[in-house]
Amino acid sequence: MKRILFLFVILNLILIPGAFAKQGHMKLLAVRETESGSLEGGIADLYLEINPGSGRVFLETFPLTRTDTQMSTRFAKAIACDAIDNSCDDVDFFYTITADSPVVAGPSAGAAIAVLTIALLEDMKLNEDYAITGTINSGGLIGPVGGLKAKVEAAKKAGLKKVFIPAGEVIVKFDNRTIDLSSLSKELDIEIIEISELNDAVREFTGREISKKFKSIEISDEYTSTMKALAKSLCDRSNRLKEEAKSLKVSANITSMHDNAKNLTGKGKDSFEKKAFYSSASYCFGANVEYSAILLLSKNLSNESILLKAAQLNKDARELRSKIDSFEKKTITDLQAYIVVKERLEEAEDAASQAVLLINKTNRVEVIARALAYAEERINSAYSWYSFMGKEGKVFNLNKDILKKSCQSKISEADERKQYVELYFPNAVSNVDNGIKRAGTELEKGNYELCLSIASRAKADVDIILSVFGVESSQLDSLVERKLEIVKNSIARQAAKGTFPILGYSYYEYANSLKENDVFSALLYSEYALELGNLDIYFKESNGKKFRLNVDSRLLAVFLIGIFVGAAAVLAVRARRTRLDKAKEKRLRKKK
Repeated sequence: MKRILFLFVILNLILIPGAFAKQGHMKLLAVRETESGSLEGGIADLYLEINPGSGRVFLETFPLTRTDTQMSTRFAKAIACDAIDNSCDDVDFFYTITADSPVVAGPSAGAAIAVLTIALLEDMKLNEDYAITGTINSGGLIGPVGGLKAKVEAAKKAGLKKVFIPAGEVIVKFDNRTIDLSSLSKELDIEIIEISELNDAVREFTGREISKKFKSIEISDEYTSTMKALAKSLCDRSNRLKEEAKSLKVSANITSMHDNAKNLTGKGKDSFEKKAFYSSASYCFGANVEYSAILLLSKNLSNESILLKAAQLNKDARELRSKIDSFEKKTITDLQAYIVVKERLEEAEDAASQAVLLINKTNRVEVIARALAYAEERINSAYSWYSFMGKEGKVFNLNKDILKKSCQSKISEADERKQYVELYFPNAVSNVDNGIKRAGTELEKGNYELCLSIASRAKADVDIILSVFGVESSQLDSLVERKLEIVKNSIARQAAKGTFPILGYSYYEYANSLKENDVFSALLYSEYALELGNLDIYFKESNGKKFRLNVDSRLLAVFLIGIFVGAAAVLAVRARRTRLDKAKEKRLRKKK
């Protein structure tokens, strides 16, 4: 009887996880390296099992992929959970990627991983005749990937009916030729559809929406009033400096500085009138650097005065740094304001140091004056941004350990994305590499906030390379508009959740002001807006939304029968033991 009871206990322990797990599968489009070193399309199988747990992510690949997909898997899972407002801290995720031969998956599997994750968490049925390839980025943006022609051909060979590719990638370059994938679609008789957002991808695969589209951003009143005051402060300073510079004799070498300052002041005024306050502040800051440099040049700078000015600037920077370092950060606004202030102070100190180093290296005193002016205006700007700290907002746990982990995660994301890009565009990511190294340096120094910011920008820089590579110049305007629309929706969604991203919105506004005259800068700032407008995914706390059990009725029935039989067995054993004890007691009484 004891053996039977033991067997029932073991059986139930085996069946419990199976009864409460969720399992799903979808085809994964990938590329693999041939013996000649070229890349050809391949199909892999992506499996996911979700069990009650504590938010851990596990990944197995067979065979091992050339590019490490661990970080892209973690990031895709975080984006998926954020898209459905689920903390996902009460479940564990077990991802498995299998293929017949080694494949390169990496970031290009991000969109598929996010779609499958959402489908399982929300009990959605996936159409397994479809496949998707694309990176997944902050805000649910589906980003560009390489090897599309080969992937589409592999999808057709596997019998798939639809392939979803990142928006704007229907025209690709292959072997120095431009290929229209819509022609390939007709040739292979397989449907190819461009897609830009995670929500759209989920709808295509499942027929269900996961989030609503926002028509406009609900701008925080505190942000508007604070940024307006910041812009007014900087632009008022522009007007004061302009008046001071008016009476000076304009020499030939500073005529262009005067003209540039005047132009920037006008742009700052126009932006202020349009209520584009961040753009206004940016233009007026640029004007202030020019005017301050002109005023310094009017004083006939000596080596001694340069050293004194640099020392004073460094002292001012240290005083403000002391203030912000003692400030307890509680909200995402606090974190982002801290990042902006800290970055501006570091830039100011670097510029002041550069001015000192140039004393004996150049006879161009205007270069030194500009460095000192830049340092001074950066400190003034930092003080203006300091006014954002302490504003009301949703409280997060922003302790050092969590900030360190967020910094490490972002570095890994940027590095992993860089490795992927190098497979297709070697030697195109030197700037990204420098950003990752700088982030690593700040990590070692314990400056986790700066590390997070620098690594976020490095990831945005590498995403820009993917975004624009192979895109015709005539398509750039539509690419910017499409990206800005995604950024707007992402920021609006953050605002609706009570976490208004001051940096994300500021960069979004600035990108909008640049798109007419500087499309590449507009693209860059829209990427910055995405990366720095979604930082709360690294600090998310439980929101009470719990994992819904997807119970297998047959396994549950066996489980319940096991419990019943086990309980019956326990009762039977106890009853038999009671009878034996009574019989034994009776025999002992008779002997007495």
